[in-house]
Amino acid sequence: MEVKDERIKAIMELLMSYARLDFEQAIPVDSSRDELSAIAAGVNMLGEELKENSISLKEKERLLKELHHRVKNNMQIIVSMLRLQTVNETDPKILAFVRDSKSRIDSMALVHEMLYSSEGFEFTKLNEYLDFLQRSIFMSYAPPSHEILVDMQIDEACQFNIDKMIPLGLMINEMFSNSLKHAFPDNKGQVIINAFFDDNQRFHFSYTDNGVGLPQNFDITKVESLGMQLIEMLADQLDADLKLISPKVQSGLTVGLSFQC
Repeated sequence: MEVKDERIKAIMELLMSYARLDFEQAIPVDSSRDELSAIAAGVNMLGEELKENSISLKEKERLLKELHHRVKNNMQIIVSMLRLQTVNETDPKILAFVRDSKSRIDSMALVHEMLYSSEGFEFTKLNEYLDFLQRSIFMSYAPPSHEILVDMQIDEACQFNIDKMIPLGLMINEMFSNSLKHAFPDNKGQVIINAFFDDNQRFHFSYTDNGVGLPQNFDITKVESLGMQLIEMLADQLDADLKLISPKVQSGLTVGLSFQC
């Protein structure tokens, strides 16, 4: 089975809209009856169910809490559906697609899990989110014997509502997973993350690894990698300034991100 990036992106964008509690969208399902069509149909059904359960959310806090719980649980059902497609599957491209999709869905489900556990159901603390996220990603991508260290310096004031936390979390998920897949061929290295607000309430985020870096003449607007395309798309969604720096004189990659809150 050939993986179609455009169909995958459409499914991911639809899941992102559900994660933002927007259940008005749906995705066309073609007649090919392949795995992606089955997943698209399942996601549409998820949207219908969640829409039915979103009535009177502004008036009923209990329903809001329940909705976050249902979104998280139903996203895990989507993950289970993806896993079922890999039973007896040996094609590495399909296995990689399922693993990457699972990681992206998990990053969105984590936001809802943390909102469900929070007091006001409004904000997620970035430091707590990244602590859970990086552990989940390492379990998916890093071998048990790896020697990759993570140093995170996250200002306590960095917390976001769901509209910003979902795309930001997805971007950081892509950065982590890209590093673990490509930057450390010997499974040794370091990742450094910094995040803070300046005096004008502009958020600044940097992600640095000391891996192999990007190829020369790399252009994110021309790259075919779905992960890099998602990073660019999500930066646009946040109206953020995005910079990728891969020095010629030393190894490594730095991704810089900033946006106004």
